[in-house]
Amino acid sequence: MKIFNYFRILLLPLSLIYFIAIKIKELLYTSYVLRKIFGLEIFYSKIPVICIGNIRVGGTGKSQIVLELARKLLVRNYRVAILSRGYKRKSKGFFEVNSLDVEKFGDEPVLLKRNLLDAKVFVSENRKLALKRINENGEIDFILMDDGLQNLSVHKDLAFVLIDRNFISKNFIERFLLPAGNLRETKKKIFDYDLVIYNKKFDDIEIPEVEKEGFVLAEYYLDSFQDLDGNIISPGDLKGKKIGAFCGIAQPDSFRKLLEKIEIFPVFLKIFPDHHSYNAEDIEILIKFVKNFGCNHLITTEKDIVRLTKFKNEFKRAGVFLYYAKITAKIYSEENLIQKILCLKQK
Repeated sequence: MKIFNYFRILLLPLSLIYFIAIKIKELLYTSYVLRKIFGLEIFYSKIPVICIGNIRVGGTGKSQIVLELARKLLVRNYRVAILSRGYKRKSKGFFEVNSLDVEKFGDEPVLLKRNLLDAKVFVSENRKLALKRINENGEIDFILMDDGLQNLSVHKDLAFVLIDRNFISKNFIERFLLPAGNLRETKKKIFDYDLVIYNKKFDDIEIPEVEKEGFVLAEYYLDSFQDLDGNIISPGDLKGKKIGAFCGIAQPDSFRKLLEKIEIFPVFLKIFPDHHSYNAEDIEILIKFVKNFGCNHLITTEKDIVRLTKFKNEFKRAGVFLYYAKITAKIYSEENLIQKILCLKQK
């Protein structure tokens, strides 16, 4: 870890260049004259755009917050579209998510679609083009944009920035901009957005500061465990059993905390890279782990499970019971947040 941090220190000059670059970009888009000179265009959507993003790379839980906000709008009979980049998908271009094809759409858009059948979910690496296409359809009341706060080429009617415990960390890499640190923008930038959502996930710590104006608190709780056939298993049914766990998410520590919170202590926790594309070799490794540790139960996350359904028969043949944790986000002062969004329809 020390060697890693020393390497990061060497990148500090590049972080300074990055800082200068984002300031120049801000100037170009905020100056009408410079926009005209360089031919830059800001797209203003006729459909209200609510962007949920962060100022650091990875793992703040945007998709769960987007999912929860979409649910609340759908139960009020509003037509909702979700726009995602579709990170690490193997396709390019603008698509509506119309199947559970993870390779084409990416794991997070598929996760959103399987939980929000009444919402339209789109993927595109070009946010401006995607918003134009969604506007052409016209049968949408709200667009929730998963990430994209730093995209200045599109106007956001509301911009929510998501932070977590890493934001208050004194770790070296949480203090500096990319590439030396993990920050996309300076920390004080959060006050330029409409709302700060502190996502405590499964942390037990209390954050009194988030009660201030402009701050909202969110946390996660476990709905249930489910298997690949959709059968629901209660946490109590797994207690006392020898269980293995694995995940491929940005912050695996949050998965570990979930299991500890419900008093499930796996005999091993295998960590894969974020958005990991599982292959046959990975499945063999997991099955070997299960046999070596003398357990036949495996637990993972819902984000991982969408990439594992194609290996359903392999797990069954090996006698391995695979479950995933179904998580729900709870947003405090949620009604005020929803009303803030609904006010956009009155403008």
